[in-house]
Amino acid sequence: MASFSILLTRSPFIGESHLLAQEFVTAVLEAGHAIDRVFFYQDAVLVANNRIQPPQGQQSIGVAWQQLASEGGFPLQLCIANAIRRGMANEQESNRYQLDGPTILAGFELTGLGEMAMATSQSDRLVEF
Repeated sequence: MASFSILLTRSPFIGESHLLAQEFVTAVLEAGHAIDRVFFYQDAVLVANNRIQPPQGQQSIGVAWQQLASEGGFPLQLCIANAIRRGMANEQESNRYQLDGPTILAGFELTGLGEMAMATSQSDRLVEF
């Protein structure tokens, strides 16, 4: 059994990188392998912004990640610096920066780049989308 970490860097609203990554994660899990983590960097952190609404009749890409992570048992990690730069914060960071409440979907966590470094050493494969 191999373990994979996934790195996303592009906005969920440009191109299909998030959908392709979700299909890849599903295939990995169905093949009996493990996902260690999914790390969202740069504009990819926008996927967890709870104030962005999908077009009517479409599922939120962030909600789709939540469901996939729940089923697969892996963490969804947002680069804290990239998230804060884009006005996104959890309860703790919202209080720290005196923002108007948390803006991150449940199931996503703010982490540092150290988590991504750990992923490269702990996982058998790192796949970037």
